[in-house]
Amino acid sequence: MARDDQASALYLRLPARTGARPSDGTPLPFAWTVRGRLQQSGSAPLAELAPMLARVQRVVMLLAASDVTLLNLAVPPLGPARLQAALPALVEDRIIGDPADCAIAAGPDVDGRRMIAVIDRSWLQLWMDALRQQGARRIAAQPMQLCLPLPAAHVSAALLDSPGQPLLALRLSADEGIGLPVTVDDDSQLVDVVPEMLATFAAGQAVQMSVPALWAPQFAAWADAHPGSGIEFIDEDWRSWIEGASRLELDLVRGVATRREESLDWRRWRWPLVLAAACLLFNIFALNWDWWRLRREGLRLQESMTAIYQRTFPNDKVVVDPLAQMRQKAIAAQQAGGELSPGGFLGLSAALGDAWGGNVADPRSIAAIEYRDAALTVRLKPGAPVSLDSLRPALVARQLEVTPSPADPSVWQVRSTP
Repeated sequence: MARDDQASALYLRLPARTGARPSDGTPLPFAWTVRGRLQQSGSAPLAELAPMLARVQRVVMLLAASDVTLLNLAVPPLGPARLQAALPALVEDRIIGDPADCAIAAGPDVDGRRMIAVIDRSWLQLWMDALRQQGARRIAAQPMQLCLPLPAAHVSAALLDSPGQPLLALRLSADEGIGLPVTVDDDSQLVDVVPEMLATFAAGQAVQMSVPALWAPQFAAWADAHPGSGIEFIDEDWRSWIEGASRLELDLVRGVATRREESLDWRRWRWPLVLAAACLLFNIFALNWDWWRLRREGLRLQESMTAIYQRTFPNDKVVVDPLAQMRQKAIAAQQAGGELSPGGFLGLSAALGDAWGGNVADPRSIAAIEYRDAALTVRLKPGAPVSLDSLRPALVARQLEVTPSPADPSVWQVRSTP
């Protein structure tokens, strides 16, 4: 399944664990692609690849075949999370070492079996951290032997010029592959050692092996001298590696016990975040401006009412709440003139008594009356035969509002509603 959705990718061929480390400055073979098409290839230290690592959308590490163990196991049908949790137990008796120290990933299910890849976690994490420090965003890691092409009726192989010693990668079938270091004292011995290794592991099958340009002449001479060997030597070509990697549905980065790979790419979200922050700041400014405007308007209104009150009652030197003080003055003036205030005790009592009369309710049903905050609190006697529904029309007609207490229905609060 080709990944055409990745606009740009950088493929890196990593050395074996016995070879170079990220900090060594050893040149790494690389290939840069855009929409799956090769744009540039070569070899460079990791530090020199930093601008390209920061620019591409995806970095694919091709792991040395000798560092990855491949297993083909029967696996029960499980969801992704449960499958990842079960992998250490599945491979425990098939690997040397503790599964907890390994990164483990599984390929797609094929008739109840899955291809499972295992690699040392600390080694993989070392390269992942180094790539992130150089600006890499999305990282994938794939076994190199499974990125080899698989011609029909052939074993696919590749001889690699790896730091430390040459490596031989073989793909024996769709889900089988191995990697072997080639131990020689001199590169001239490769043409004697490698064909013997191929004959041993290919078990009589034809072999197609890619060879770096550095060693191509000597292997071409060997092929001319051994026409019936069954081994075909071809030039190393990054396009075949890229095609094989794009078809492989297995990523060992998923087996690394860290959440950092799944973290958000903040650089991609920087402009939406800047816009969101700008909108938030604008709204905060607008709210504060509106509050400040309303506060100034309230202060001006308060000053205006205070000035009106002082002009009306010049003898009052202390003005705390001009509206409340003005209301008190108006009530006092009404009482002084013999007029009952609707919200005063006498006004409320008179209106309540008038509504209570007329055979609507028995006045003896009232146990106590208390006046506070321009309201009468009426407490009825226990079991008093008074119906608020029958009394309410008379109260409404006299502009009175009655609210029973939620805690005690026999306690009513009566207010004027002029």
